[in-house]
Amino acid sequence: MGQREERVLEAQQQIKKGGPARGHQKQKDAGKLFVRDRLDLFFDKDPAITEFGQFAHWPDPEMAADGVVAGSGYIESRPVFFTANDFTVKAGSIGQRHGEKLIRTQQAAIRARKPILYLVDSSGARIDEVGGHHVDRDSAGRLFYLHSVMSGSVPQIGVLYGTCFAGTAYTPVFTDLLVMMRDAAMAIASPRMVEMAIGQKVNAGELGGVDVHTKANGTAHFIADSEAEAAALVKKILSYLPSSFDQAPPTRTPKEPARPPQDIDGIIPSDANRPYDVRELIEALVDQDSFLEVKAFYAGELVTGFARLEGRVIGVVANQPLVKGGTIFPESADKGAEFVWLCDAYNIPLLYLVDTPGFMVGTAVEKNGILRRGRKFIFATASATVPRICVVVRKAYGAGIYAMSGPAYDPEVTLALPSAEIAVMGPEAAINAVYLNKLNAIADPQERQKEMVRLREEYRASYDIFKLAADLVVDEVIAPRALRQELAHYFTLYAEKSVGLPPRKHATIL
Repeated sequence: MGQREERVLEAQQQIKKGGPARGHQKQKDAGKLFVRDRLDLFFDKDPAITEFGQFAHWPDPEMAADGVVAGSGYIESRPVFFTANDFTVKAGSIGQRHGEKLIRTQQAAIRARKPILYLVDSSGARIDEVGGHHVDRDSAGRLFYLHSVMSGSVPQIGVLYGTCFAGTAYTPVFTDLLVMMRDAAMAIASPRMVEMAIGQKVNAGELGGVDVHTKANGTAHFIADSEAEAAALVKKILSYLPSSFDQAPPTRTPKEPARPPQDIDGIIPSDANRPYDVRELIEALVDQDSFLEVKAFYAGELVTGFARLEGRVIGVVANQPLVKGGTIFPESADKGAEFVWLCDAYNIPLLYLVDTPGFMVGTAVEKNGILRRGRKFIFATASATVPRICVVVRKAYGAGIYAMSGPAYDPEVTLALPSAEIAVMGPEAAINAVYLNKLNAIADPQERQKEMVRLREEYRASYDIFKLAADLVVDEVIAPRALRQELAHYFTLYAEKSVGLPPRKHATIL
C-alpha cells in the first residue's frame, strides 16, 4: 500500500471512531447506540454505505465528521440517502459544516430521486459556533426550506432519538413518516427556555414526550421501544413507498388474508349502533400481515394505514365504530387528510371503508375548528388523483361520506354491503327533527311510541340500500364474502388511471 493511500485509510479509520471518550460514555449511559452501530441496523452490509464530508473539521480529533454521518446506502437492496447525527461529537449539535452536509444530502436525494432517512439525535444548534449562520442562504436554515420543497417529491422518513429541541425538532416534524423512540422528546424550546420565557416548570417528557406527540397531537406516526425495532419499522415503511413521486410502489407476492372473507358478514353487526373493530374487517380484506397502521395512538375513531391487496400496495382509510362510534372529530379529520395527501403524493391507491354517523357536533368541536379541519379531509379526498374505491360498510350519514370518498367525490366505484345505510342523518335524529311537534301532540304515551316506530321504519325504508342501488346512488350491492375479490379487480383495472384537475397554481386549502 502506498503512503498516500495509507494516509487516507488511517484518517478515515480515525474519523469513524467518532467523538471523544466522554461523548461515547454519555451515549452509553443514555442507553443509545453509537451512530455507526445504529446505521448497521438499517443498511445492507454489501455494498457498504458511501459517505461524503467525512473530513469536515479534520484533523480535530474531537470533531469527527463535524458530528454527522451523511451519505447513501442500500436498505433491502434499495438505494436510500441518509443523515445521522453523531451524539458523541458535541451532543450531535449542528455547526456550519454539519448543517452544510445535511443540506447537500437533501439536494442529492432530490437530484437522484431517491428516499432520504434522517436519524435525529441532536441537542440543536451549536451556539458557540453557528452565530448568524442559521439564516445564511446556504446554511442551517435552508435545511427546513429543502424539507418543504422536496415534500412529496421523494419520501422523507425520520427516527427521533433522545431529546431534541428548537431547530432540531423541525426535521422530525417535516418528515413524511416519523418513528419516535419511547424515551425521546422534542419541542420548540427546551424546558429551561420555557421556564425563562413563561415561568412554566416542566420536564422534557411532559413538554414533548412520546405521549404528547403520538396521543395528544399526532405529530409522530410510530413508537419504537428499541433501536432494532425502529430500524425494522423503517424497513417496513419503505416497503410500501416508491423511490419518488413518479414511480409506482413496490409489489410483493400476494398472500391470502389472515381471516377468510367468508367471515365478513359475521364481523359486521346487524344492529347499526353496535360497535365492532374495523381492524377485523381489514384483516379479512388485505394480504396477511401486510397492514401497517399509521398514527395508531391518535384519533382512534379513524383507522389509517398501508396494506397490500393481492401484492399491490394500498392505503386504507376506515371509520372505527369501536371508538366514539366512528364519528369524525377535528383530530381525525386532520389525520385522514394528511394520510390521504401522503398516499396521493406517492401513487398509493386508496380504499375507504365507511361506517360513520358523520362529523361531530357541539360547541367543543366548533371551538376546535371542526368545519375548517373537516374541509381539509374533504379537500384531500376530492383532490386525490390516485384510484379510490369507496365501500359503504354500514352507516354513512351526513357529510361524513363526503370525506370518505362517497359517490359525489368521483371514486372509481362505490360498493355497498347489504348492511349499508346512506342518509342525511340517522332515523332517531331524523324523526325528532321532522316530526317532533306531531309526536308531542299525541297524548297517549303508547300511541306516541307506536307512531314513532312507524315513522322510523318508514324513514329507514327510504334509504334501503337496494333502493339506492336501484337508483344508481351506489354502483353495486355485493355479498360481503366477495368484497376482497371485487376490490382486487378494481384496483388492478384502474392501476393506470389518468385524471386531471382544473388548471390552477395550487389550491388555497391547507
